[in-house]
Amino acid sequence: MIISVREARPDDAVELLSYLHRVLAEPGINLINTPEEFKLSVEEEARFLADMAGAVNSLYLVAEHEGVIIRQVILLGGKRRSIRHATTLGITIAKEWRGQGVGRRLMDEAIAYARSSGVIKRIELQVFVRNQPAIHLYEQCGFETEGVLRRAVYRDDEYLDEYVMALLLD
Repeated sequence: MIISVREARPDDAVELLSYLHRVLAEPGINLINTPEEFKLSVEEEARFLADMAGAVNSLYLVAEHEGVIIRQVILLGGKRRSIRHATTLGITIAKEWRGQGVGRRLMDEAIAYARSSGVIKRIELQVFVRNQPAIHLYEQCGFETEGVLRRAVYRDDEYLDEYVMALLLD
């Protein structure tokens, strides 16, 4: 099985929106948005991708199998001078591709990018406490739990706690 990883481009907007809507529609998905709430237009997504490509503290990677996007990871850096060194990580993996090691590959590439950026000193994320596979992956990558946001999200007819995790870079 050949899986390629590359930076997302503005012309990926249609495919990425389709991918994200598929993932958001999965029952029990550990993401905040619902398909009904996620309403970016193709033009807005393309503009977002162009902005990401032009930032020194942001990155948008996609993993593809046979030309179809199956995973994505984002590092979204702060825009103000005082928080430019911090980036927020988000990752999604289509259900049928979970547990096969590509999430780790994306994480490793995102962390390597952050280390080489010369700007990023902190990668932070929030993860549902119930999402133990993701927490395990983050811990394997060196992330540490900094706190708990109790009842942070209302999803699937229940309030969910989230961990705040971070990886500090030298």
